[in-house]
Amino acid sequence: MDRKSFLLEMRKAHQLKGLKPCFVMVKYKSDKLYHGEYIMSIKENTLYFQKINKFFAMLRPEADFELIATEYDFYKFETKRARATLTLYKKDGEYFSLDYMIGTKETFATEDNMERIAKCFDALGLHKMEVRKDGEWEFNSRAKGFN
Repeated sequence: MDRKSFLLEMRKAHQLKGLKPCFVMVKYKSDKLYHGEYIMSIKENTLYFQKINKFFAMLRPEADFELIATEYDFYKFETKRARATLTLYKKDGEYFSLDYMIGTKETFATEDNMERIAKCFDALGLHKMEVRKDGEWEFNSRAKGFN
């Protein structure tokens, strides 16, 4: 399945729920198994996940779900070889994690839209976590509205 042409077809058919679509693999809580591949998009403060059936190159609306981004407090990006991970955290320790592929011609749109989604997170008041020099994670306390 050619992801770029599939995404263009979905956009022309007005089947995407939000803006800035990205192909992502949603993880189970164990961080080792994938729940499936989705198109993630954002609209206002909501992240929409639309399940993809890769074999038939179509959407599976019965498996769609959405998250309210403002329910989360922090986010971080990690890069490992040909994939990157976006993780959203709540203050109580609950988190939501997803992976996306990077570094190929086919994934350029996803990488570009992930940067735009990160800017949306900043505008919504989520704090970005960054790696310190000692390798530990800390959140960006310079973010607007930090208490």
